[in-house]
Amino acid sequence: MKTFKQLIYTFTLFSLMLLTYRIIKSDGLSYIFLVWNLFLAFIPWWISDYIKRQHKITIIHLPIVLVWLLFLPNAPYILTDLFHLKPRPDLPLWYDLILVLSFALTGMMVFFKSLKEMLTLLNERIGKFYVTIITPLLFWLVSYGLYLGRYLRFNSWDIVHPFTLLKASFGIFFEKDTIGFTVIFTVFMWFLYVMISNFNQQEKV
Repeated sequence: MKTFKQLIYTFTLFSLMLLTYRIIKSDGLSYIFLVWNLFLAFIPWWISDYIKRQHKITIIHLPIVLVWLLFLPNAPYILTDLFHLKPRPDLPLWYDLILVLSFALTGMMVFFKSLKEMLTLLNERIGKFYVTIITPLLFWLVSYGLYLGRYLRFNSWDIVHPFTLLKASFGIFFEKDTIGFTVIFTVFMWFLYVMISNFNQQEKV
């Protein structure tokens, strides 16, 4: 049986092949941004995989854990790239739908894998009770970060301008659209995470 890494990299290759064909067929770069977005989505998984191979998480990993948290919203962010779908020349809309979904699903898979690995490590370090409290907060932070990225166009590296970021974040914190998006997307990701986490568990009859 293939490992998760083998499967995810194979699926990534499939996505890149779809994109390459579109570029050749249309002689344009309409969806080239998906490559960059997917690269950013892989960063938190590469970080959690690195820490996992250390077999435990310690205080010395705190800086890299903060980097992991900073980049984590980039993984589900690709799902919002579905906003870019529209009829374009040279290829049918269904082709572009599969193209964007292939990148988006890859991003979601590495997101859930990374989250699972990090929560498992934290469970061993601080205990299940605190992890249970942290988990919904993580989903909320990711959803809020996703909103900042999609609608305020902030990137992970904008943390180097913390005052600008904080001012803009608090400025829209209580807006109806911000609250609605953050709450609904948090619940959406939590349901997906729970269902995926239970795939390999035997159901009770």
